[in-house]
Amino acid sequence: MKTKQPTQGVVYFAVDAWPYLESAVISAFALRQVSPQLPIIIFSNIKRTELQEQLSEFNIALKPIVIPEKERLNNVMVSRVIKTSLHTFTVFDETLYLDADILPIKPIDEIWSFFNHGNIALVPDPVPKMVDCVDCSEYISSEERDYTLKTCAADLIQFNSGLILWKNTPDAQTLFETWQKEWRRFKQQDQLALSRAIQETKNQIVHLPYAYNYPVSWLTKIFPIEQMEQMEQIVPDLTELNDIKMIHCYNSFTLEEQVFNKAARKLMPDATEKAVRCLQSSSEREFDMY
Repeated sequence: MKTKQPTQGVVYFAVDAWPYLESAVISAFALRQVSPQLPIIIFSNIKRTELQEQLSEFNIALKPIVIPEKERLNNVMVSRVIKTSLHTFTVFDETLYLDADILPIKPIDEIWSFFNHGNIALVPDPVPKMVDCVDCSEYISSEERDYTLKTCAADLIQFNSGLILWKNTPDAQTLFETWQKEWRRFKQQDQLALSRAIQETKNQIVHLPYAYNYPVSWLTKIFPIEQMEQMEQIVPDLTELNDIKMIHCYNSFTLEEQVFNKAARKLMPDATEKAVRCLQSSSEREFDMY
């Protein structure tokens, strides 16, 4: 009897704000170009029936989600409520979650082979040591910083939560449930909560190479770019880009330079053009919420 092949797919979330959905669609089109067969689902509470129909033609599903009003209390970032419960949304046996500001630029099909080493795989954060992370960020409250350092070793590896690869197994479900619990403790930093969850559950984490979640700021190590608004200086066919699979444009939604859009237009122009054509008619109107 043949063993059934596990289903595999990629999921995005775009909640509340049009720029998130816009970037998720562009990222999905880039992914569709480099890895044509992968199923892709974008979950969003932004209602866009016309866009939903257009994306389906490219085998990209835009599925509605409803955010309970109780989750909007106390100025909590709703996206983090969703992110820490990813396992409840996926329909795949093996799932790759991508932040909307991650830009695929090379085929990523080999990423599934990392399941040969474990059920959960993450890329270390650009600031990989826990002690450096909690000391360098002004956005971490003293309460959460102190609590995290009490529960996690200072040299513990901090993983970036912008890319999560997991297999639907009990240990992965336990990690997500613990992550949700830890995030609700302070309702601030999802990555610190993830680190505490990993520490508590003792899950084995497969370390993915930075090539799968490459910080856009590191391009300054490759190209002579003093400021990221000079993205037009990047030449897409330079050999240094050959090993990079996906670029993560951190904080691109809050920067005036629109780093993600510039990177997408420069590095994945055909995919970006297709995505923009799908988005244009929808972005001209006010959006409704589920």
